Amino acid sequence: MTLALDASSTCFHLARQLPDIPLTIFTNSLPICQTLARRPRCTLITSGGWLEHKTRSYRNPALISLLKSLEIDLFIFSCEGVDARGVMWDPGEHDATYKALLLRKVSQSLLLIDKRKFNRTSEVMIGYLQQVT
Repeated sequence: MTLALDASSTCFHLARQLPDIPLTIFTNSLPICQTLARRPRCTLITSGGWLEHKTRSYRNPALISLLKSLEIDLFIFSCEGVDARGVMWDPGEHDATYKALLLRKVSQSLLLIDKRKFNRTSEVMIGYLQQVT
Protein backbone atom coordinates (compact mmCIF):
# COMPACT_ATOMS: atom_id res chain seq x y z
CA MET A 1 0.00 0.00 0.00
CA THR A 2 1.17 3.52 -0.78
CA LEU A 3 0.17 6.35 1.54
CA ALA A 4 0.66 10.06 0.98
CA LEU A 5 1.02 12.21 4.07
CA ASP A 6 1.10 15.99 4.24
CA ALA A 7 3.48 18.09 6.36
CA SER A 8 0.99 18.75 9.16
CA SER A 9 1.76 18.05 12.81
CA THR A 10 -1.30 15.77 12.78
CA CYS A 11 0.24 13.54 10.09
CA PHE A 12 3.57 13.62 11.92
CA HIS A 13 1.88 12.15 15.00
CA LEU A 14 0.19 9.55 12.79
CA ALA A 15 3.53 8.63 11.19
CA ARG A 16 5.03 8.08 14.63
CA GLN A 17 2.34 5.43 15.23
CA LEU A 18 2.82 3.56 11.95
CA PRO A 19 4.27 0.10 12.45
CA ASP A 20 7.38 -1.11 10.65
CA ILE A 21 5.53 -3.07 7.96
CA PRO A 22 5.89 -3.03 4.19
CA LEU A 23 4.40 0.36 3.32
CA THR A 24 5.38 3.03 0.86
CA ILE A 25 5.03 6.56 2.18
CA PHE A 26 5.12 9.70 0.02
CA THR A 27 5.49 12.97 1.89
CA ASN A 28 6.75 16.54 1.75
CA SER A 29 7.50 16.56 5.50
CA LEU A 30 11.04 16.54 6.89
CA PRO A 31 9.90 15.35 10.38
CA ILE A 32 7.93 12.48 8.83
CA CYS A 33 10.98 11.53 6.74
CA GLN A 34 13.17 11.53 9.84
CA THR A 35 10.68 9.40 11.75
CA LEU A 36 10.07 6.84 9.00
CA ALA A 37 13.76 6.58 8.13
CA ARG A 38 14.01 4.45 11.29
CA ARG A 39 11.61 1.86 9.86
CA PRO A 40 13.57 -0.36 7.44
CA ARG A 41 10.47 -2.12 6.06
CA CYS A 42 8.88 1.19 4.99
CA THR A 43 9.80 2.65 1.64
CA LEU A 44 10.03 6.42 1.85
CA ILE A 45 9.54 8.75 -1.11
CA THR A 46 9.87 12.49 -0.62
CA SER A 47 8.52 15.25 -2.78
CA GLY A 48 12.03 16.67 -2.95
CA GLY A 49 12.84 20.24 -3.78
CA TRP A 50 14.03 22.84 -1.32
CA LEU A 51 13.31 22.83 2.39
CA GLU A 52 11.22 25.61 3.87
CA HIS A 53 12.67 25.89 7.37
CA LYS A 54 9.61 27.50 8.96
CA THR A 55 7.24 24.65 8.09
CA ARG A 56 9.93 21.94 7.78
CA SER A 57 8.39 20.87 4.49
CA TYR A 58 9.78 20.49 0.99
CA ARG A 59 8.74 22.68 -1.95
CA ASN A 60 9.07 21.20 -5.42
CA PRO A 61 7.89 22.95 -8.58
CA ALA A 62 8.12 19.58 -10.39
CA LEU A 63 5.55 18.00 -8.05
CA ILE A 64 2.96 17.54 -10.81
CA SER A 65 5.42 15.52 -12.90
CA LEU A 66 6.48 13.47 -9.88
CA LEU A 67 2.88 12.64 -8.97
CA LYS A 68 2.25 11.30 -12.48
CA SER A 69 4.72 8.48 -11.81
CA LEU A 70 3.21 7.44 -8.46
CA GLU A 71 0.23 5.25 -7.67
CA ILE A 72 -1.09 6.41 -4.31
CA ASP A 73 -3.74 4.34 -2.54
CA LEU A 74 -4.64 6.77 0.24
CA PHE A 75 -3.91 10.44 0.93
CA ILE A 76 -4.06 11.38 4.62
CA PHE A 77 -3.96 15.07 5.46
CA SER A 78 -5.02 17.83 7.78
CA CYS A 79 -5.90 21.47 7.22
CA GLU A 80 -6.04 24.76 9.08
CA GLY A 81 -9.80 24.96 8.90
CA VAL A 82 -13.08 24.11 7.18
CA ASP A 83 -15.58 26.92 6.77
CA ALA A 84 -19.38 26.73 6.91
CA ARG A 85 -19.54 26.10 3.12
CA GLY A 86 -17.26 23.06 3.40
CA VAL A 87 -14.18 24.79 1.99
CA MET A 88 -10.87 23.49 3.39
CA TRP A 89 -8.20 26.12 4.09
CA ASP A 90 -4.47 26.27 4.80
CA PRO A 91 -2.18 29.18 5.65
CA GLY A 92 0.53 28.54 3.04
CA GLU A 93 0.25 28.40 -0.73
CA HIS A 94 2.76 25.58 -1.20
CA ASP A 95 1.19 23.24 1.35
CA ALA A 96 -2.30 24.00 0.05
CA THR A 97 -1.15 23.29 -3.52
CA TYR A 98 0.42 19.99 -2.43
CA LYS A 99 -2.82 18.95 -0.75
CA ALA A 100 -5.04 20.10 -3.62
CA LEU A 101 -2.95 18.18 -6.18
CA LEU A 102 -3.02 14.99 -4.16
CA LEU A 103 -6.71 15.34 -3.39
CA ARG A 104 -7.44 15.49 -7.14
CA LYS A 105 -5.10 12.60 -7.97
CA VAL A 106 -6.11 9.93 -5.46
CA SER A 107 -9.32 7.95 -5.28
CA GLN A 108 -9.20 7.59 -1.48
CA SER A 109 -8.51 10.39 1.00
CA LEU A 110 -8.81 10.88 4.73
CA LEU A 111 -8.99 14.26 6.47
CA LEU A 112 -7.75 14.30 10.07
CA ILE A 113 -9.13 17.26 12.01
CA ASP A 114 -10.69 18.04 15.36
CA LYS A 115 -13.67 20.22 16.20
CA ARG A 116 -11.50 23.33 16.66
CA LYS A 117 -10.90 23.36 12.89
CA PHE A 118 -14.56 23.74 11.95
CA ASN A 119 -15.91 27.17 11.00
CA ARG A 120 -12.37 28.46 10.44
CA THR A 121 -10.74 29.89 7.38
CA SER A 122 -7.17 30.71 6.46
CA GLU A 123 -5.25 32.19 3.54
CA VAL A 124 -5.40 29.57 0.76
CA MET A 125 -8.21 27.26 -0.35
CA ILE A 126 -7.35 23.57 -0.66
CA GLY A 127 -10.67 22.28 -1.97
CA TYR A 128 -14.07 21.18 -0.76
CA LEU A 129 -14.90 18.79 2.03
CA GLN A 130 -17.05 16.80 -0.40
CA GLN A 131 -13.85 15.85 -2.30
CA VAL A 132 -12.66 13.85 0.72
CA THR A 133 -13.71 10.22 0.53
